Amino acid sequence: MLTAALALCGCATIYENTHAYIGSPEATPTTPDHVQIYQAEPKVPKVTLGEIILSIDGNPPRQKIEEKLKKAGAKLGADGVFVTSDRTHVYPTVYWDYWGPVNDEVWHRMVVGVAFKNGNK
Repeated sequence: MLTAALALCGCATIYENTHAYIGSPEATPTTPDHVQIYQAEPKVPKVTLGEIILSIDGNPPRQKIEEKLKKAGAKLGADGVFVTSDRTHVYPTVYWDYWGPVNDEVWHRMVVGVAFKNGNK
């Protein structure tokens, strides 16, 4: 019953892990509205600042994922974030309940982005 309640409420969790690259310049934090999201690395001069890793459980809307990338990029002082990886991993699981073994799948999504500042390297 609890599983059905959680499924109906559409709950999703997004965990964020952000780190600055060693040797990257320290940039003043910006606002999330200032940060642009790119599907691929833009072909403009830039300085990479760090990496943002989102670990996602559930199925949040795209807007929530982009919002999380923008907030994390803003903390690093980024002008933009480009997505380098967006993968869903499916892990098979087997467990026992009252009626015997149950085969199931656990879905886990990982999104990796690189924060950058416009300018010359």
